[in-house]
Amino acid sequence: MKAKLILIGLVFVLTSCNKNEVYEEFNRDFIDNRWEVNDMKSFVFENMQSEGVCELKLHFGHISGFQFKEVPLEVEITSPDGKVETLPVIMNLIDEAGKDIGDCSGDICDVFQTIKTFDTLEKGKYKIDIKSKFEGPYLPNALGVGILIERKK
Repeated sequence: MKAKLILIGLVFVLTSCNKNEVYEEFNRDFIDNRWEVNDMKSFVFENMQSEGVCELKLHFGHISGFQFKEVPLEVEITSPDGKVETLPVIMNLIDEAGKDIGDCSGDICDVFQTIKTFDTLEKGKYKIDIKSKFEGPYLPNALGVGILIERKK
């Protein structure tokens, strides 16, 4: 029995590791699945080593059957030297056939979209702010937003 538990734990650890992942965080702090227009989500991380080419991907979680094809966002990236880069982003959620683009399980969908490629991810502290630019008081049926930074394969 003990050997079986160890084997299960080992399989979990090996399958959950992504050697290309530099940083990942997902914020689920939306009350009533609403992303309020004035609610900016911030992600701060310290890159400890200079990395090769890396991609910054946005992660957006929403309820299946989302009523909008895309969501307008604004992303501000503050690099270790204090330089701020602002990126307007259109997060695509629904394809031309009306189907969810993301990975859906039950009524929850997760969409990842690359928004920037870094030739080199420098050492130091980064801050990434994400704002909804939805035209209304809130974006409905939003479950969360996050970032994933991966080394390009």
